[in-house]
Amino acid sequence: MCRSKVCGTLRSEKFSLNFIFLAAFACQMIVGVVSIAVPIYANMLGASLFIVGLIGSAGGLVYSFMPLVSGILCDRIGRKNFISASLFSYGASCLLYSLVQEPLMFIPIKILEWISVAAFWPAVESLIADSALERLEDALKKFNISWGSAMVVGPLLGGILIDELSIKAPFVFSMLILISFGVLSILVVREPPKLLDAEKGSGENREMDGERDGSIVTVLATIFLFSSIVGILMSLFPSYARDLGISAFEIGVMAFTFGVARAVTFYHATRIEERIKKTGMFLAGSLTLGFASLITFYSSTALLFLICFLIFGFGAGISYAASITFVLKWRKSSRGYAAGVFESLIGVGYFLGPLIGGFLSEFAGNVPYIYGFLLSIVVFLIQLMRRHRFSRD
Repeated sequence: MCRSKVCGTLRSEKFSLNFIFLAAFACQMIVGVVSIAVPIYANMLGASLFIVGLIGSAGGLVYSFMPLVSGILCDRIGRKNFISASLFSYGASCLLYSLVQEPLMFIPIKILEWISVAAFWPAVESLIADSALERLEDALKKFNISWGSAMVVGPLLGGILIDELSIKAPFVFSMLILISFGVLSILVVREPPKLLDAEKGSGENREMDGERDGSIVTVLATIFLFSSIVGILMSLFPSYARDLGISAFEIGVMAFTFGVARAVTFYHATRIEERIKKTGMFLAGSLTLGFASLITFYSSTALLFLICFLIFGFGAGISYAASITFVLKWRKSSRGYAAGVFESLIGVGYFLGPLIGGFLSEFAGNVPYIYGFLLSIVVFLIQLMRRHRFSRD
């Protein structure tokens, strides 16, 4: 009886974990759909690139601090509640998007959207880390492939819905998916018991002290770099491409290419680290992001942009994979806090990237990508100077 009960519990926990991977896929797919639909909708309503940048940066501003707050709170009151509530509130924001008639109205809805996202990801990441029945690296690999493959589908799906149905179709579709997963999360998600103080151990603090002295600078710079560039691509590029005469479907294909490259990179992240170590992952990520930004600056055709997005996907994927593993190992007894730190740092990039990029785009639509190139060089030099901190990896 006891053995049967234990097996049933393990199966239930594994089913819950698999549902979390599926929910991560669904949520990130919606992020991809909405990310392409909002700037195109704003452009159709007459918004300038600066206004489009403000819309994107509004979400980034919220995401620069809300994940940390959410991570701390979900450590205290539970991950499941945050996951369910965030899915419902995200669905509500999609409904509100479909009702917009003035470009500036996107800003408060974007804030609601990213409050929802800020509650979702720290809770999901910490729940995965706590529930993993295998090595953390293996669980994160599945998680990264899950949400990474969703970004392959999301933008392409968004472009198809816009071109084949209407600009409001992506928002209605997103609302229905999110509400459905919100209901299922209440029924399916299981949360593992919290660690006792004695189980937390003192080794974690020693690990934190040893890692924090210098290597964390590399990680912080890397997170800021890839999130800033991805923020520019998500918020500004669709409107910039439309002004060059590129269709919504073609923009969706570019984002699809980005997602494929990133998902493939996630899948091979362990092998890549075995070959070039974590130091090499950070350096390679910065170099490829800088190279892609430089090519984007000089590009004006769909084919060249497609190549750029392929390179962007590899750079963002390798940088993300190296960073999240480090951060979630940084605080083993408070995963929510660690995940919140990671996501908040991404939010800083999502805020400053579109904001700075939107300002620079007033001079020319391709200037933000020179900023991305210069930022990549700066971060690469920081990583190069501190590479010895990762020698143990």
